[in-house]
Amino acid sequence: MSNSADTISDLGSSGKKVVLFVLPSMAGGGAEKVTTTLIKHLSRNEFELHLALGSRTGEFLNEIPKDTTVHILGSERARSAVFPLVRLIRKLRPHTVYSTLGMNFAVAAAKPFIDRKTRVVLREGSSPSAFLKDVERLSKTKANIYRTIYKTIYKQVDQIICQSNFMHSDLAENFSVPLEKLVTIYNPVDSDVMAATISEEHLKNKNEGVFHFLAAGRLSYEKGFDILINAFAQVRLQRDQVFLTILGEGKERGDLEGLARTLGVSDSVSLPGFTDEPQSFMKAADCFVLPSRYEGFSNVLIESLACGTPAVVTDCPGANREVIVEGQNGWFASSEDADSLANTMVRAIDASASINSRQLIDDCLERFGLETIIPSYEAAIRGKS
Repeated sequence: MSNSADTISDLGSSGKKVVLFVLPSMAGGGAEKVTTTLIKHLSRNEFELHLALGSRTGEFLNEIPKDTTVHILGSERARSAVFPLVRLIRKLRPHTVYSTLGMNFAVAAAKPFIDRKTRVVLREGSSPSAFLKDVERLSKTKANIYRTIYKTIYKQVDQIICQSNFMHSDLAENFSVPLEKLVTIYNPVDSDVMAATISEEHLKNKNEGVFHFLAAGRLSYEKGFDILINAFAQVRLQRDQVFLTILGEGKERGDLEGLARTLGVSDSVSLPGFTDEPQSFMKAADCFVLPSRYEGFSNVLIESLACGTPAVVTDCPGANREVIVEGQNGWFASSEDADSLANTMVRAIDASASINSRQLIDDCLERFGLETIIPSYEAAIRGKS
């Protein structure tokens, strides 16, 4: 892979459509994982792929295929990435620029300064109303700035990929984004997740009759792991043979570990950090838990379903209602309610034996598998041309 735009020559001479992906980094989050999956599986017969990063960092960087040229913008911040991005786009002259996360603002801001024939496609990361409510918790000024950006420059791009119908409605109804610019495409799940093996440690837990809950995600406020630990403490008062693993890293690690100690459950709560093979944990778990305060579309949720593991989820803003069917592949708890989450987790312990894991896997792959989702992404990138 190249890390310099200066090494690129004669781009697009093969007649393929040049596609430029833009992200802050390849950190171990859901948007980065989706982008990695897209880059791996988009048609090489039709597309020539490039990736622009704010910085050459992140757990998924090593998974980028060697035929994808990598460019470094020099900043993960949208404001300072705009002009390097404009220069790169003018040089590459791509058919489509695709961005997600914070780089959406940078790409939308760059739109007036690039060839109008270049298609600009944004993938929205979270339901904006829920995201702005979270931002407002810390800064009303910043929330108002973001709200203005959503309502103005988002209208300038060619298409916005929404991860759920919930997100689609939010952008249309609350931010006046024209319907013709919005398309709903769910995140893809790779059937390779089912190839994972269960570790000896997890097999031991199963053999000893321990009911194992699993959660995964960035250790941050919106993911609601503080709510989960409070709920788990209540579950353990009712069922002593239970264990909770929370995969991921983030700024709330210390607070979460302290909360587990305070509640007296640190001996049955594990936070092993980020892993690039979460599927082995998912296949070993008896139930996945998604305690989020809000979501876009949870990759780890559909990966768990693809591993045959049912889920307890919160009824929060996001795609959960479009993924989980009560009693078939999981159960709902009220959002931001530790009592409700605890009661639902206990219900899952009692009901999990009735779940048909094979049917759960088949249904998940039929709805969210690569063969279903990748063609939709290719159509969005291709556009009408």
